[in-house]
Amino acid sequence: MAFLSLPRDPVPAWVKIDLQLHQPYRTLLGFGRLRCDWCGEKWGRHGCPSRESAARLFTYTASRAQKEAALLAGEITPADLKLRPRRPVPNRPAPAHPTGRHRRRPRPTPETGPSLVLTSHSHARPRPDRNSDRPTPRRFAGVGA
Repeated sequence: MAFLSLPRDPVPAWVKIDLQLHQPYRTLLGFGRLRCDWCGEKWGRHGCPSRESAARLFTYTASRAQKEAALLAGEITPADLKLRPRRPVPNRPAPAHPTGRHRRRPRPTPETGPSLVLTSHSHARPRPDRNSDRPTPRRFAGVGA
């Protein structure tokens, strides 16, 4: 019964953690490019890719009061509030598998691929070396030849 009276926060905890961990810093004694302090990725308009995805989810799940508090605290920027969901690129083909996993290769059939033939012949000749021009000597010249 106690859980029914507790307020439930719709913002996932990892979003709040990522917004605090991924902060910019300047390389090269403060005069270089901006990089993420946590993961070292290049810092763009919305930060590193991890921070951008966290800011995107924060803008969708946070209440108006939480967004205002995060703006005042400096955890998100006004540009982060304009993030929209990612839409598929119109000219890019759809993934082969809907979950993004790789498709298993089918088993080879006699029509599609070579088959492996195992022989138990003890008198089989060794294959010649492709790099040499000389023929390979026969090992079992005296037996049955």
